[in-house]
Amino acid sequence: MDFRREPCLDKEPSKNRFLIVSLNPTYQVIVGYGRLNEGHVNRTDRWCNGFSGKGFNVARKLADLGARAVLLTHMNPARIEECRTEARALGFEVDCVSDPSPIRTCVTILQNRRRGSSKEKCTIPFDVSESMTTTELVENSPPIEGDDTQAKVLGEYERLLDASDCVIITGTRSFGYDSNIYANMTAMARRAEKYTILDIKGQDLLRCLSNEEKLLPNLIKPNMEEFLQTFGCEEDPVAVLERLNCNAVITNGSKGCFVYDSKSREGLVHIGSLRVKPHNTTGCGDAFTAGLAYSLMRGCALLAACHEGAMAGAAKAQEKPI
Repeated sequence: MDFRREPCLDKEPSKNRFLIVSLNPTYQVIVGYGRLNEGHVNRTDRWCNGFSGKGFNVARKLADLGARAVLLTHMNPARIEECRTEARALGFEVDCVSDPSPIRTCVTILQNRRRGSSKEKCTIPFDVSESMTTTELVENSPPIEGDDTQAKVLGEYERLLDASDCVIITGTRSFGYDSNIYANMTAMARRAEKYTILDIKGQDLLRCLSNEEKLLPNLIKPNMEEFLQTFGCEEDPVAVLERLNCNAVITNGSKGCFVYDSKSREGLVHIGSLRVKPHNTTGCGDAFTAGLAYSLMRGCALLAACHEGAMAGAAKAQEKPI
């Protein structure tokens, strides 16, 4: 294992307050199969459902770690109380701005890695103790419909910002929001001297990075695919990161992550992953974000915080969701 870190064990538990912004609410259905037979009816008695999405996942893991977290999102009024109830049961709060648009539903299909012969047409029972593959069926989010939804979201954001120490903006925004909303939120957080982490990609991320230097995020956390989509693959990534004037953590699934500390001369540092038997890899990157943010706010150095993030992601991969 090639973890490079300073000890984080002597740090006190974080008493900081986390504000998570995710403008793409999601409801998730998880189903498990021993093997999925394409072109046939596939029945299972192993399934579960509930609210999800990047923001919900980050807030849930922060609550698991003992942090105080609030998620800001929009939500169809018919689902607001259901969402709040589920969040409270998990240990965090959700501030839902009412919007008539429906919530999207995404499906996660879990299959055991040992599936038998593809020629077998009989159903293979799902074994929750075995290692699994994860297949995501992702529905694009519908656009917001309320004329004043964005204004209300920004109003709630400004109110919640005063009571927060760390802001995490994560996930793709729904259509209908202004293209600069994440950049404006980042600037507001930095003016208020809040530690700001962005787990976003593409033009949304580039707009945030075009803010004046004192209003840049403290840290960006795309995964490798998102980093390449955003910055391209023709230029040396270190040269790209040196221009950003902020720290960066680029996760790469089971291959670990790359860490760039803008105040260090080490360049891009690789941190290996923990080897575990995965049951469900959905949300592992979000768990990493939560562990990283929680540890940074405890006062851990960046490399040490990335180690804690990796452990949080590995723990999530080993959860048995159904």
